[in-house]
Amino acid sequence: MAATAAQVTSIARRLTAERGLSGFTVEEVCEQVGISRRSFFNYFASKDDAVLGVPARKDDDELTAWFVARGNPEAPGLSPTLLDDLAELAVQRWDASGITAEGVADVRAAFEREPKLLTRGFERLLRDEQSDVELVEQREGLAPGDLRAAAAVQLIQVLVRATAREFLDPTSTDPFAEILGRRLTAARELLAPEHDPERKP
Repeated sequence: MAATAAQVTSIARRLTAERGLSGFTVEEVCEQVGISRRSFFNYFASKDDAVLGVPARKDDDELTAWFVARGNPEAPGLSPTLLDDLAELAVQRWDASGITAEGVADVRAAFEREPKLLTRGFERLLRDEQSDVELVEQREGLAPGDLRAAAAVQLIQVLVRATAREFLDPTSTDPFAEILGRRLTAARELLAPEHDPERKP
């Protein structure tokens, strides 16, 4: 199923890059992949979602279980790896979307032709925010509404959006995980700078 979904996404991106979203039909994608229209909608809710690689049914239970298990709600304070694990969650989700270095040219071309797709991708991040906040609350044993959970998720989302823009830039050659890692390191230095007597005040 994953291979078929990836093929649907690849073809939808290529056709979007060539003709725009209105320049092809779901049936045309199905014909090229060798599946029925009904099967298409088992994978994706719309052409937009097919291009973005957003599945019709969110299926990352194993990934979120890993994330929650990394915490210890009985321990005092927040997990020292919380931000790193949120970043890894973002990397795994990005990888699942099928936006790879090999196919990034089609993705860039599709987004240039249909800028609303990039906006939709960022909107999806915002929709996922509350569920991720609840995951952090569960993992860390925090009360609902604890602002630390929201702040952690929102910080990573800001970094992910900036990372996506850099990754999709034609001059960029670095992997998504590496770009996000650099940005997370910079954020840490801003939020908790180490004491350095040589550093300017």
